[in-house]
Amino acid sequence: MDFPSKAAEKKYFEQIASFEEFIAWYQQQEHPTYEKPSLTVDIVLVCYNKIADEIKLLLIQRKSHPYRNSWALPGGFVNPDESAEASVLRETFEETGVNITDENIEQLHTFSTPGRDPRGWVVTVSYLAFIGEEALVAGDDAKEVGWFTLKHQGKQLFLTKDEIEIVLDIPSGKSVGKNTLAFDHNQLILKAYQRIINKMDHEPQVLLVLGDSFTITEARKVFANFLGVDYKSIDHSNFKKAMLGYFEEIGERPVGIGRPSKIYRLKAEVITDSSR
Repeated sequence: MDFPSKAAEKKYFEQIASFEEFIAWYQQQEHPTYEKPSLTVDIVLVCYNKIADEIKLLLIQRKSHPYRNSWALPGGFVNPDESAEASVLRETFEETGVNITDENIEQLHTFSTPGRDPRGWVVTVSYLAFIGEEALVAGDDAKEVGWFTLKHQGKQLFLTKDEIEIVLDIPSGKSVGKNTLAFDHNQLILKAYQRIINKMDHEPQVLLVLGDSFTITEARKVFANFLGVDYKSIDHSNFKKAMLGYFEEIGERPVGIGRPSKIYRLKAEVITDSSR
């Protein structure tokens, strides 16, 4: 078929021809070539220890270069035959022994700043998940794996485990302590923290760290940990009134002397929103 111009040919195959004709024509055209980035995934896994009243975050110690021996979020390269979501589930299990599902994860942000990985052009898709505290098993790529206690004090976040302390400055987004995280994982963690803070009062999926049931006091304690305040400064009655639209009452729990405490769970639609 003859065309008066390349523009006319392009218009015909894109707007008039059948799909099969378009594909056959398209595959014969010259296309500009671009450098292709590598794609990785990373996950911010958050849990809560009720007995210690501590928020915890899962980190691995890298076994290999780059950033050998530094602490980092679980993650890795996406394989050509899998989605980013499938990759983050696989990498989490391989590196930590923690088994999560599609329902657990929420896509957080895409980080693509040039130079963020010394190996070359690497773009990462980050995820956020709230789970219970689980036993950990370091995988092949991890020298060690551990739950770090997360505390918000003033304008800083402190990640601590035994003698290790990692300090993240919230305003600047930088690691300011002796120990630093691999890559730009300080920014990933701070992005997750800000997401949690910004959504707590209207999309409280963070309470999934409490499991299938919780009391109003336990929910206040989780909120207080992220806000960096004493939970008693969060008025019980006002908090309950503000949050009951997201909770459903499922029974009572004995708490020692006195009346049992009512127990709640997140409504199904609140949990569903977390995986969108």
